[in-house]
Amino acid sequence: MVGASGLLALLTGVAFAMLLWAIIDLNEAVDERRYTRTALVEAGIVENLIVDLETGQRGFLITRQENFLKPWEDARTAFPGQAREFARFSLSPEERVLAQQIIQGGESLIRDYSIPLVNAARRNDPYAWSLEANEEGMRRVDTLRAQFDRYEKVARSILRQREDVAKARSQQAIAGASAGLAGSILLTVAFAAYLTRAIVGPVRRASVVASRLAAGDLGARMPETSAGEIGELEVAFNTMGVSLEASRDEFRRIAEEQAALRRVATLVARGVEPPEVFNAVTAEMGHLLKTQYSGMIRYESDGTMTVVGHWADPGAPERLPPNGSRWPVDDGSVAELVLRSGKPARIDHYDGGGEIATWVRERGVNSAVGCPIVVEGRLWGALIVFSIDPGPQPEDSEERMTDFTELVATAVANAEGRAELTASRARVVAAADETRRRIERDLHDGTQQRLVTLGLELRAAEAAAPPGLEKLRQQLSHTAQGLAGAAEDLQEISRGIHPAVLSRGGLGPALKTLARRSVVPVELNVVADRRLAERIEVAAYYVVSEALTNAAKHAHASVVSVDLDVGEGNLRLSICDDGVGGANPAEGSGLIGLRDRVEALGGRLEITSPVEGGTALFVRIPNPDS
Repeated sequence: MVGASGLLALLTGVAFAMLLWAIIDLNEAVDERRYTRTALVEAGIVENLIVDLETGQRGFLITRQENFLKPWEDARTAFPGQAREFARFSLSPEERVLAQQIIQGGESLIRDYSIPLVNAARRNDPYAWSLEANEEGMRRVDTLRAQFDRYEKVARSILRQREDVAKARSQQAIAGASAGLAGSILLTVAFAAYLTRAIVGPVRRASVVASRLAAGDLGARMPETSAGEIGELEVAFNTMGVSLEASRDEFRRIAEEQAALRRVATLVARGVEPPEVFNAVTAEMGHLLKTQYSGMIRYESDGTMTVVGHWADPGAPERLPPNGSRWPVDDGSVAELVLRSGKPARIDHYDGGGEIATWVRERGVNSAVGCPIVVEGRLWGALIVFSIDPGPQPEDSEERMTDFTELVATAVANAEGRAELTASRARVVAAADETRRRIERDLHDGTQQRLVTLGLELRAAEAAAPPGLEKLRQQLSHTAQGLAGAAEDLQEISRGIHPAVLSRGGLGPALKTLARRSVVPVELNVVADRRLAERIEVAAYYVVSEALTNAAKHAHASVVSVDLDVGEGNLRLSICDDGVGGANPAEGSGLIGLRDRVEALGGRLEITSPVEGGTALFVRIPNPDS
C-alpha cells in the first residue's frame, strides 16, 4: 500500500509537473505571439506615417499650399517615437534586422529626400518638380514598401510558428492532464472532475479562442471564470482581443477619413465650384462622424448667416434648410460661439431660445459641434454637425473636422482669386473697348472731318484758279485727291479700331460686312434675332475678324464657314476653314488675345488645327439675357 501510494504520488507529481511546465511555456508563447502582433501593428503605423508623409509632400508640390504640409509635419514629428516602438516589439533577430532597415530607410527618406525636396519647393527650385526628384521619391518609397512587405511576411511566419508552438504546448498540457488523471485513477472522482474543470477546460477554451483570433475573428472572448494563472490567461486573451479589435477599428476609421480627405482634396485641386466642394464636405463629415445632419454656413456682414452646404442622413426625419437660406446668429448657438471665439465649439444640449434652438429641438437634435472656417486670416464661416443620438458627440470631433475646414478655406480662397482675376480681365477688356470707341469717334469726328474740309477747300481753290494757271490747277487737284485718299485710309483704320456698323446695326450686319470684305469667300450663318450685350458682340466680332485675317494670311483656305447661334443662355460661334492647319496659339499669335477676351466673359475658346486638316475655332460665351 505504501509502495503503491508512493508510486502513485510520484506519477501524479511528475504528471502535474509536466502540466505546470506546459502551462508556463504556453504563457510564454502567448506573450511572444502578442509581441509579434504588436510589432505588426506598429509596422502598420510606421507605414501609414510614410504614406502620410508622401501624401502631404505630394499635395504641397501639386498645390503649393502650406496647409498640405500639416500631415507631412505630423508624420515627420511622430516618426522617431513610432520607430522606437516598432523596434522595441521586433524580438526575433530577423525581425530586428528588417525593422532597423525600415527605420533607417524612413529616416533617410525624411532627412535626405523629403525635407530637402519641400525646402526646394518653397524656394521654387525647379528640381522639386523634376522627373529626377519624382523618380527618386518613388524609388525610396517603393523600397520601403518592399521592406514592409518582407517584414510582414517574416513576422507572420514567426507568428504562425509561435501559434503552432502554443497549440502544441496546449496539447502537451492536455496530455499531461490526461496522464495525471490516468495515474491518479485511485483518487476521488471529485478530484478528477476538479482537474477537468479547473485546468483542462480552460486550456481547451484558450486553444479555441487562440485559433479564432489567429483566423481574424477579433471579437472572440473567453469567460473569465478561472483562478490563478488560468484566470490570468483568460484575462490576457480577452485584453489582447480587445486591443486588436480597437486597433482594427482605429485603422479603419483613419483609412476612411484619409479617403474622404483625398476625395475632397481632389475636388479642390480640380478647381470645381465652391458649392460642389461645400456639399461634398458636409456629406463626408456626416458619414465620418455618423451624425444625422451636417451643414456649412457663411457669416454675413449684417449679423446673419447663410447656409452654403448641407447634408442629411437618408434615414433622418427631415432635411436641413436649403442652400442660400438666411438665419439669425442666435446667442448661445454653436454658430454664435464659433463667431465669438473664432475656435471650435460644441453644445451637448439645446435649452435656449431663438430660431436655431427651436428648429433643432423640433427635430430631436441633442448635440452639435462646430469648427470655424478661416480664409486668409478672416473668419469666413463654420462647419457644423448635428446629432439626434443621446449623449455628447466624440471628443475628437473638432480635431477630425479641422482638416476638412482647411480644405474648404482653400477652395474659397481659390474661388475668390479666380473671381477677382476674371473681374480684372473683364475690366481690362472693357477699358480697351472703350478706348477703341473713343479713338474711333475722335478720328471720325475730328481728323477725318478736318481732312474732308481741307479737301473741299482745295477743290474750291482749284475751281477759282484763273484759266491761265493750269499747272497750279493740276497741283491743287492732285493734292485734293491725296487728301481724299488719306481720308479713306483713315476711315478704314477707324473701322478696324471699332467698327461703327457694330455699334449701329449689331452683330449680324457687322459680320456680314466682315464677310463682304474678306479676301477668302465666307459662308455666313447667323441666328440672332436681337441685340446682345455690347461686350459679347465686340468679343464675337473680333474673334471672327481675327479668324478671317488668319485664314487669308496663313491658312491658304478656299472657303471659311462662320456659324453663330444665340440660345439656351449661351452664344455659340464656330469658324472653320479648309486651309493648311497647324495653327498654334502658344507661339504668340493673336489667338491668345482672343482667348483672354472670351475667358474674361466667362466663356471658352477651343482651337483644333491639325496639319493639312484646316483650322476650327469653337467659342461659347455665356449670355445671361437669353
